[in-house]
Amino acid sequence: MKHGIISPQDWGLPVAGATSETLLEGLGISPAELERRIRGCTYDWLPRHFDDEAGAFYGFYRAPERQFEPPQTVNLIAPWQLLAAYDRYQDAALLEMARRAADWFHRHFVVTHPMSVVIGGVRERLPDGELWTKFAAEVVLLNLGLLRRTGDAAHLDRARQSAGFLVQSGRHGFAPRYNEAQSAWLALGWQSFGRVVEAFLALAEATGEDVWRARALAWGEYGLALQGTDGGFYLIDGDYFNTDIAADELRALIYLHEITGQDRAIQAAKRFAGWLIERQRPDGGWPLTIDRDGNVVVPTVGPGDVPNIAIALLHVHRATGGARYLDAARRALRYSLTQQVLPGGDHPYADDPNAQWGFWSWDPYYDYTLSGDQATHHVRGFMFALDYLQQQDTTP
Repeated sequence: MKHGIISPQDWGLPVAGATSETLLEGLGISPAELERRIRGCTYDWLPRHFDDEAGAFYGFYRAPERQFEPPQTVNLIAPWQLLAAYDRYQDAALLEMARRAADWFHRHFVVTHPMSVVIGGVRERLPDGELWTKFAAEVVLLNLGLLRRTGDAAHLDRARQSAGFLVQSGRHGFAPRYNEAQSAWLALGWQSFGRVVEAFLALAEATGEDVWRARALAWGEYGLALQGTDGGFYLIDGDYFNTDIAADELRALIYLHEITGQDRAIQAAKRFAGWLIERQRPDGGWPLTIDRDGNVVVPTVGPGDVPNIAIALLHVHRATGGARYLDAARRALRYSLTQQVLPGGDHPYADDPNAQWGFWSWDPYYDYTLSGDQATHHVRGFMFALDYLQQQDTTP
């Protein structure tokens, strides 16, 4: 069983045909139209948001001002869309753009000084800032994704380096961040154990070294202990659920079950998936933040989180066959379709070429921004809809 997360092909799924005009069940859109939307975002919108001189993606695009922000952390996640698109189209230009963005991110955000005890750590902002385990795990995943597609061993070296930071985090009580100014690991923060489990399992598969699998299991044990009595995960400061750290946690629980056969991991995944389904809005989205007492703290939706959770729910369906997980994933993907700015559509700024085919950062609109780290989840969700949901529709 493959445990990749970037594209449907990381699952071992074949690239499905995308010419049919027959509507996909539960989505109300045809494979041909999904393909048009994927290509529009990948080949039209995304290159407009790439600073070719810097070799990196801009930060947020602010539509009212028609202004791009300088490159920042978007370069950690946006390349995933290019890697997934490369799997579909075998277009070397997409792979090269992903490599350049990853190189830029490595130079600017990753601690590489050999005297640092937190070498491989990843800053959350420039010019300095705390080092976060969730970003370090994503560096591992991005570089292993590039390694698989390019064969360049430099990406394995980078993955190992940031994995070393995750090892140090585990030694310090699974601390979610490190404060360089204080030379201290901090216990509170965004505890994304799921990203770390995914990173270590990916490294184990890439190297064949069992030590990474053992470390994934240790982080998994820690993560299982964090689950609330109601089935939710409140991973921000131990008090708050946030949609940004939901999909990876759900996937990680499925992967733990698949590699260990332990029933408690799959039961934890089903409980969390059920918790998510109970709180899914009628339109298929989720409120951004919920506290441990069940209060909705931030009712606004982070649209990019929704298709990422949908992909995770497809993992649960694949592992269990439970129809409600498939239904919830379809609802989430239907929501995702509403967030794309189509040329000639009724979204604000639909006449702006820098907005067309992109996706909004907030729902309801907060600052009218778009960025590549939102688009990557939507477009990859559309790809999973093509390759996994289309397979479900045609299976007798």
